[in-house]
Amino acid sequence: MKIVEELASEAVFDHSARRENVRSFREMLINYYANTEYIRTPQQIKRDQWIIYERVRCRAWMIIPVAVLSQFCLGSLYAWSIFNKPIDNHIYDDPTANRAQITFYIALGMLGASGAAFGPWIESHSPRMCAAIAATLFFAGHCTAALGLACKEMGIMYFGYGFISGIGMGVGYVTTIDAVIQWYPNARGLASGLAVSGFGSGAMAFSNLNAELLRKFTLPQVFFILGSINFVVMILCALVMRPPPPDYNLPGVAVEMAEQSIADMHNPQSRSLQQTIKGKSATIGGQTITVGSDSGDPVLIITLSQALSSRDFWFLWVSFFVNLVFGVVIISNLASMSTNMFGQHMPAPVTMIVTIEGAFNASGRLLMGWTSDWAGRRRTFLFIITLQIVIVTCLVFVIPERTFWPFVVLVWLATFCYGGGVGVIAATLADMFGAPNMSACHGVMLTGWSVAAIGGGLTYTSVVSVLTGSRGYTLEDPYVYVANQYWILSLLICGWVFLFFVRVKPKERMYPRVHGQLFCHTLAGFMFRLARGTAQHGLHDYEFLSAVPQPNDGHRVGVDGKRSESDGGSIISNMQKTEVAAARTHRLGGRIQSSTDMQVASAIHETATISTYMQEDALLSDKHHPSEAFNYVSDGHRSTHPSAADPPSSCVQLMCAMPPARRCIRLFGKWRLEHVSKEEAVTVWRMYLSCALLASTGSEK
Repeated sequence: MKIVEELASEAVFDHSARRENVRSFREMLINYYANTEYIRTPQQIKRDQWIIYERVRCRAWMIIPVAVLSQFCLGSLYAWSIFNKPIDNHIYDDPTANRAQITFYIALGMLGASGAAFGPWIESHSPRMCAAIAATLFFAGHCTAALGLACKEMGIMYFGYGFISGIGMGVGYVTTIDAVIQWYPNARGLASGLAVSGFGSGAMAFSNLNAELLRKFTLPQVFFILGSINFVVMILCALVMRPPPPDYNLPGVAVEMAEQSIADMHNPQSRSLQQTIKGKSATIGGQTITVGSDSGDPVLIITLSQALSSRDFWFLWVSFFVNLVFGVVIISNLASMSTNMFGQHMPAPVTMIVTIEGAFNASGRLLMGWTSDWAGRRRTFLFIITLQIVIVTCLVFVIPERTFWPFVVLVWLATFCYGGGVGVIAATLADMFGAPNMSACHGVMLTGWSVAAIGGGLTYTSVVSVLTGSRGYTLEDPYVYVANQYWILSLLICGWVFLFFVRVKPKERMYPRVHGQLFCHTLAGFMFRLARGTAQHGLHDYEFLSAVPQPNDGHRVGVDGKRSESDGGSIISNMQKTEVAAARTHRLGGRIQSSTDMQVASAIHETATISTYMQEDALLSDKHHPSEAFNYVSDGHRSTHPSAADPPSSCVQLMCAMPPARRCIRLFGKWRLEHVSKEEAVTVWRMYLSCALLASTGSEK
């Protein structure tokens, strides 16, 4: 005892090593999600060009059929409801035990969790290798499930098919969708919808195949046979899977700049803006805009951390989650629900109902994916969730009537919406955050599938258990199924609201702020803004613009130093000078600062040369829409007060015609709600990107 006390008194409890391990793990996790680029050697690039070396060259159209076949095998999960009663009867001697359906929830849960965990790894490795690993895991899960059935242990069944096969499904699902979208950058909705339609159509074939195998073989044998068939097909598909050549996709998100109608006035040949900004890059709002040296098209570079930390990603996650809940619950329980409510004398066999359900699932993925290419991602998603709300509301009244065909048709339509959401989500993520981030973002997004499967499935089971246990209802009572529609309907309404605040296009997410702005959002094609303070005329209250100071004699000063009358005529009398010296001043709250501040700003920038650019429509300005001159204020100088120590933040001056007055609604106090016209939105967005790129000294590497 004495020795122990002496050792304890001299012991030093140092937790620094433990903290260092925690910090190292955190850094490792951040690094894992930050570095997702797939780097190939020249030999690998050359090898990926061929399916059979120097015999059959890999083409984009070859990726679609192998992706559909691979997804078709993974989609055998959707025929799971055929197994529920046979497995419960095999293990518990009770076909109504309701334990086997938990395997379905675990498998879908692991599909989403493994997609999130392995998404960055999939992005940074060969799709051929990832697809082969997915096939192996899927087969191993079937074999483990067969062992559990042979031993009559449901725990082994959960671990085998639910956990191991679920991981294989997640890796295979993300791998094939990523490969297809990489090969079809201009038709992402149709390509991804076509690929995932294979997953949805799995129930069409496997529901009949499972029923036939159950009549001829034991349950363990059935799972081993299914695993073997899927393994062979998926391995053959993996051998064809290839990434596209380098530079096949943009490194980020294409940015719309509308019409390039800004002329470079300091160049004698009046080069267009698109020619001037080639090869440049700039940082706007913490994100990088870069322009290729050949194309002249701006591209927004978004890192994975920026994508995963944006509110738009998580608002979309909520909408995707609620879209999946009803489909997951119905797909896993359709066979048992139909049998319980309508008995053994149904007008149609269960296998036919499940098969047609798979057809609706597959068609929803394909049609909604294709529709989103021309109708827009958010509009398509809004249509899907709106239709789901209508369907669930109708089911609340149809189920108590026990009318078979209206019930089945509504369920099929709900499955169509479920498949439609899955078919649109991958293309939406690629459009929002770029193809390089698609796999990782898609993997994290699939956690919504996990939560919907586990949380929604267990909630459904708990409600049924409570009603049949303590409330005295039976599985044949319609109220057991109606009660579940209420919480599903409330989730759908929440998801519908969240979807309105998802900003898909870069222009919606990065549109410049005005002074005192609380939020700005585009709704149904109209842009609205809530701001504090007095509304300013034209573009005067945008934070990134600073008006050129005007003299006190009622005249305005042109960029060449000559005065022009303020009667609305053109303020430019000579635009042929290549560089001019001009003072710049900051605007706070849309108002020009005091003359003392203007003198300070003028003293700071009196030696700065400002390159002058002009919109073509400024030459056509009149007294109703006069032209004005603005200096660009970069991100780092918008909130700072000018002082002698500050370097000039911009050497770009822009002449533009003022758009018409805004429609403004005074709410309360100094708050106002503004409708931003399309003309103003186009003009300001073009100016914002143009000025940032023209002021930038960086160039593309």
